[in-house]
Amino acid sequence: MKSFLRPLTVGLLGASLILGGAQIGGYAATTYAKSDDLAQASSTKTGTATEKGFGGDVKVTLTVDGSKITNVVIQADKETPGVGGAAAKKLQEQILAKQDVEPDAVAGASHTSAAVIAAAKAALAQTGLKPSDLQKVTTKGQDETASADVVVVGGGTSGTAAALAAAQGGAKVVVIEKTSAMGGLLNYAMGIAGTETSLQKEAGETVTTEYLFNYLEKYNHYRSNAALLKAILEKSGSTIDWLRNNGIGLKLSLGVNQKIHLNSPKTYHLWTNSKEDFAKLHARMQKELGVKVYFNTTGQSLVQDSTGRVTGVKATREDGSTLTVNAKNVILACGGFGGNEEMFKQKTGVNYYNYFGWGNKGEGVKMGWAAGADEIGSGVIQIHLGDLSGSKGIFDNYNGRPTFKVKDLPLFWVNKEGTRFVDEGVVYDNVLWGNAAYSVGGEYYSILDQATVDKLTKEGTNLPGAYQVNGAGLFSKGRYDVNQLKTAPIKDLQADLEIFAKSGVVKTGKTLDDLADVTGMNAAKLKKSVDKYNQAVETKLDTQYYKDMAYLQFKVEKGPFYAIRVSGSTYGSIGGVRVNEDLQAITPEGKVVPGLYAVGNDAGGMYDNTYPDVEGITMAFAMNSGRIAGENASAAK
Repeated sequence: MKSFLRPLTVGLLGASLILGGAQIGGYAATTYAKSDDLAQASSTKTGTATEKGFGGDVKVTLTVDGSKITNVVIQADKETPGVGGAAAKKLQEQILAKQDVEPDAVAGASHTSAAVIAAAKAALAQTGLKPSDLQKVTTKGQDETASADVVVVGGGTSGTAAALAAAQGGAKVVVIEKTSAMGGLLNYAMGIAGTETSLQKEAGETVTTEYLFNYLEKYNHYRSNAALLKAILEKSGSTIDWLRNNGIGLKLSLGVNQKIHLNSPKTYHLWTNSKEDFAKLHARMQKELGVKVYFNTTGQSLVQDSTGRVTGVKATREDGSTLTVNAKNVILACGGFGGNEEMFKQKTGVNYYNYFGWGNKGEGVKMGWAAGADEIGSGVIQIHLGDLSGSKGIFDNYNGRPTFKVKDLPLFWVNKEGTRFVDEGVVYDNVLWGNAAYSVGGEYYSILDQATVDKLTKEGTNLPGAYQVNGAGLFSKGRYDVNQLKTAPIKDLQADLEIFAKSGVVKTGKTLDDLADVTGMNAAKLKKSVDKYNQAVETKLDTQYYKDMAYLQFKVEKGPFYAIRVSGSTYGSIGGVRVNEDLQAITPEGKVVPGLYAVGNDAGGMYDNTYPDVEGITMAFAMNSGRIAGENASAAK
């Protein structure tokens, strides 16, 4: 399976986005100035507040004159430029235009929107005003109707592929995109899986469709839609060339993304410059292929005729107006419902929520079900990795901090009751690691004693960290020996643990009884788990969970003791609407819903109950399902 975003991706977020006005941080914040005499009036007051956004702090400064907001400055330089950054600009404009510090959240940027709104309310409070004190202004744009052969709802990975394939098939294509930019997580993902690809053949690597099909069928306990799975894999090889022919740089990874996958077949094809390549492709799709994109527009409902055929879609634009697109075929590519906490918990049965994906709220699957499509796979989620509890997102997960490096090691893990629950070597497989965290309710503790802290600080360890393998192993030229990787001395670990202790991410205790008390663990069970684990380290034999003896290095003996809280993270839902191998939506009776396709995370049937451990597989499903649907929809125009 793929490591969704490499740690260095966060560096991309510093790119500037010009919003007009005075430059603030990585962004130019728009300011709304009034005359000098009014600026000096005694009724003028200013408030400033900061909240946590998707990538970092979001700062809002409001200036009011009487009961009117006269100036708004939002600093959001650490938010994703095309999504959160653009959302900050729109919210900034809305606050001033509507005189409302609680504007509608910008679709697809829920984290940024929430941060801006919270900070704006706090800033207003500093001026002595309440939201009800402002004289709000309401506006609504003009409704619009458009037509197309194919309308794609969602412009992320699967939507991009669907629109491109449909347009190249000669169809008139309209894309409805809820954010202000195309691509979604496609702009930050690392790569895509493929079988029997030209790049594999050039490198002398053999990964047959037959092998991967049989592997995934067994992994899925034969509960996947076999016809769909086969169609996706059969298409995957040609899709690599299709992408390359459309200007997308790709190279076969011969390195190792995860230590457990040392001898796994090389399925992972890495983007060489995804952000720029896809930006150019999206521009070409619009300029040369005639794809019309309606940005900041959210699909709401499907239009059906008297026979039940889907004939279009209705959407809401950012100004509150309605866009109706009449079309011969509709492709739902909305990205699932990972960003909808209530729906996520209800459908998946997960009793915790640590979502690290985009702001997908479930519009696509809901529209599909309402049109008569059957529901399947809505309980399947993309569980992935373990992150320090308190992480806010993939770009704000404390990557690089000393404590982050420790939680990436196969030390000693216990559940909330104090019982050891897994062979900690599972840390070297992203999916299995996340699944293990899920098995104990979504959160566990990695425990170490003072001697371990001291040794890691001064000497490091010959064990590599999980993220370290993702970097040095994955991007190596050739078959990198990850066993050569080591963790260098982790400087400032002691101080970092103490910092995290203040926020509750790390719990400390002078004795195991103290630690049990502050964490709520069962003291007797914790002591029993510690004794058994120390014996395993002493004898280099783990009779409980059979951990590799090479990982049995650190006892838990003398206090103070440190319990690092780690939460399993999810990147979204990966199912919902039942489809056939042509990606047409299917009713509970097994009939096609005419005119309707579902792709990517809106489409169910590819997986059993969890994310498979094949690198690049969800990106492969998104891209290939979109391409297949686009080709079929254009042929049926």
